Amino acid sequence: MSEHQAPAALLRLMASFFWAMSMAALLFWLGGVAWPGGLSGLMAALGPGAVASFVALHVPAAITGILLWQWTRAGMPARRRVLLEAATGYFILAVVFGFFLNYLLVSAMGDVIGPAMRSVER
Repeated sequence: MSEHQAPAALLRLMASFFWAMSMAALLFWLGGVAWPGGLSGLMAALGPGAVASFVALHVPAAITGILLWQWTRAGMPARRRVLLEAATGYFILAVVFGFFLNYLLVSAMGDVIGPAMRSVER
């Protein structure tokens, strides 16, 4: 049985999304270096909605990168394949780091809110 191959139109759509997200991530980090006020100033200028959307899109970008790597790496030039692997690695690490920070935040909130909630219950 041959390996599943996605339709060409879907691969083009996925590649467009992935490379747009990769460029946005690169511009975000470079912009954070050059922007007055650094990353916090850049995020304030972009607004919370844009930043939250950008951060949330890291999850589908990581998944898309993995699928593109699986489906297209054989016919890809070496330089583009390395860029795909590096960008996919960045998105995966960003997602894992975000999960870890969320865990720390929830744990800290439990330590702060837990005793207060127990005193209210009495």
